[in-house]
Amino acid sequence: MNVKNPKVYRVEWLDAHCDTGWFFKEDLEKFINKKKCICENIGYLVHETKDEIVLAHRRMKWAEDGDSEWGFVQKIPKGWIRKRKIIK
Repeated sequence: MNVKNPKVYRVEWLDAHCDTGWFFKEDLEKFINKKKCICENIGYLVHETKDEIVLAHRRMKWAEDGDSEWGFVQKIPKGWIRKRKIIK
């Protein structure tokens, strides 16, 4: 885990989505044929395993050499990721 100097990434990934209620065949077919749910995130890559990445979208630094606090932390399964690029 590199939280001292993490790199910032732009990640595009497919998300799972759902709908509630009961569906007649026609409504079910409309849901099945919906476009894919594509998400885009920009954040600090604070952790990575063979299965997932962890992005933190906010960082609060208390002092230049001190510890940081991380906000809006999100795990994304690698199998869902379509694109991933370092932001310079």
